[in-house]
Order: sequence, then structure tokens, then C-alpha cells
Amino acid sequence: MLHTGLRVLMLSIVDPDVRRGGAWTVTRGLVEWLRGAPWHADLSVIAPPEPRWPGLRQAASVVAAPWTGVPAKVRFLRSRSYRRRIREALDRAAFDLLIVNGSDLLWCLDEAPRGCRTLAIVHNREAHVYRDQVAATFPHAGLLRDWLLRDCARLDAYERARLGGVRAAVYLSGSEGAECAREMPGLEHIVLPPQFAEPPQRIAKPPSGRLDVGFLANFSWWPNLDGARWLVDNVLDRVDGDVRVHLFGHGSRDVVPRHPRVTAHGFVDDLRRVWSTCDWMVVPLRYGAGVSVKAAESLYHGMPLLSTHFGMRGLPAIEHPQVVLRDAADDWVAFLSGPDARAACGTRLPLDMSRPFDLHANAPRMDRFLARVLGVPPPRRAAPVPEVIDAARHEVAE
Repeated sequence: MLHTGLRVLMLSIVDPDVRRGGAWTVTRGLVEWLRGAPWHADLSVIAPPEPRWPGLRQAASVVAAPWTGVPAKVRFLRSRSYRRRIREALDRAAFDLLIVNGSDLLWCLDEAPRGCRTLAIVHNREAHVYRDQVAATFPHAGLLRDWLLRDCARLDAYERARLGGVRAAVYLSGSEGAECAREMPGLEHIVLPPQFAEPPQRIAKPPSGRLDVGFLANFSWWPNLDGARWLVDNVLDRVDGDVRVHLFGHGSRDVVPRHPRVTAHGFVDDLRRVWSTCDWMVVPLRYGAGVSVKAAESLYHGMPLLSTHFGMRGLPAIEHPQVVLRDAADDWVAFLSGPDARAACGTRLPLDMSRPFDLHANAPRMDRFLARVLGVPPPRRAAPVPEVIDAARHEVAE
């Protein structure tokens, strides 16, 4: 098998041509890596269609799970039309690699031809997300809670079994990668935090006389919705009046009731607008799994970051005075009301903080991993741009 002309079929939880959320951001980086040198992959992507009646299908999947043995999250996306498209693609061509991009689609491995090399991209362990959602929605014991928790256990067992059947896996989260190493020691895997292909930027916010903090997220995902409401309800009204919260992303206009110190910007196509608006980015997450892709993206572009410890779960440890981890609402109030938050206004993180998330810096390690999966020698990659030239591209813009 040659490095060039690699034939890859990606079954993806998101369409890489439709910009929305962290999964899309991660997928875009992977697609650019595979299609670029030295692999030059012929990459086909098939994403599942949105169910016509999602609420009804979700309810039917939950009800049917105990009798069919199929977890509700698996049944929700496993439609006949999507399975037919997968089979047709596999019948039309022979692929060197089948990528399952998202644990929601691990059931697609059932369609893989015998002997096909398979790679799973684990954005998060879906059973962990599901369990958190049940606990947050139904904090007290009850029949529905018990029913859903049994489905969580069913999904957890399903995920483990399907991951045990792939050739290799990519984990975004260091903690979930460590869990994989303990539970499936024979599975070839790599921990790879979200990777970004565009050059890291350092864009300073013009002086404004106030403290502007931003939350960048897909607010249709319930942990982000919970975090935004926690931030406004438990923190904002208790801090000084010069603090303003900016919400950026899909669904941000519908997150919280109208508030004099909250600005909802909606979806923002150019992230330079986010960086130039905010002194700090915030990640007020309390639930979920995997990693916060937008936390990684904020760090990549040098933004000072205030987060819960949970919001930084699974990401490489960043030791810097402008990466602040606080959990309790009182601690958030104290920090945002204090001098340290204001002292950082107009400053950005140093460039070396971008390296864990820099696609070009990490591509050689990714190449070696993929070569092992494919059973070929590692490819040679062209020499990088000299550091002096590279640094000049990333200077802080006023």
C-alpha cells in the first residue's frame, strides 16, 4: 500500500461541510490531515440524516431498548436508509481504511467487510454523557431514572464491546485514553487533543473600561446550555457591574432570558471577532465527557481562560497564571471581582501554549500512528516552515 492515494471511508457523526459545534471542528482537522501531504487520501464521508421526528424516535428508542437489547442511542441513528448508503459505498469500492468518527456510530462496524482495517475516533464515551444527563435531569430516584440508568449500562457494555473490535482508536481525552489502556490493553490507540490547521492567532481586545468574558459553544448540546445558565444565574449578578458576558455559537440567542449584561451573538463565522471582543474566555461546564473543544480552541489562539476543572478534563495540563481553574460559584465571583482578572486584559498566552493543539506540529506523530494501523512504513513529511518565519505570522494584532 502506498502512502499516496489512500482510500478512506469515514462514517461521521457530523458532516464536515456543515459548520457546527466541537465535533465538526475536530472532524475538519482530521479531514485536512488525511487529504493533505503525505497521505493525499481519497476520502469519502457519509453522515447520518437527521431523523424526521427526533423526539418521537428518541422516545421509541428508549422504550424499545430493554426488549431489543439495543441501547437507545444506538437505535436512534441506526436507520435503514443510512445502513443502505453504507453498504452501497462498500459495494462500489474497496477501501484501505474505514473510520468511524464518533462513538454514536460504533454500530456501523457491523457493516465492515471481513479483514477491513478500522479506526474509531472517540470524541467522548457516550455512556458517560448519557449517565450525566440522566443524573442532572432526574436527581431523585424514580422509575424513569432507573429505566434510563439501565439503558446507560447497556450502552456502556455496547461501547466497550465495539471498541474492542476495532483495529485502533483515537481518543481526544487523555483520561478516556488512560481508561482505554486499563480496560483494553491490547487496543492500539493514541491520545490526540483537538487539532487546528489554521495558524494560531494572538488578537488583543481594544481597551473598553470593562471586563468582557466570552463563552463559545454549541448551545444545542445540553452541558453547554447548563453551563451558560449556571454562569448567569449563580455568578454574573454577584459580580461588579463592569463585567459583561458574551455568548457565541449556535443557539446562543435562546440560552438565557434577556439580561442587561449578557450579549448573545449567535453563530459567528469569523472567530477573530470572538477574540477581539473578549478579555477572557470561560468554560463553566459541570457535565459531559470527552473534552471541551472550544476550550482547546481558545487556548490555541492564546485566550486567557477561566474554567471549572471539569471544563478542562482530558486536555493537556496548561500551567500559566492566565489559565485559571475554579469550581464553586463563590470562587468564580471572587476571581471576576478581583484585580487578577482585570490585570490580564489586553494580554494573550505565549505561542508555545498552542503547540499541543497545532496540527502541523503534531502531524508527524499522527503519521506514525496511522502507518502502524495500515501496516506501512511511516511517511516522510516536508520540512516545517522555520520558526522565525512562523512566529512572525502569529504576532498579536491590535
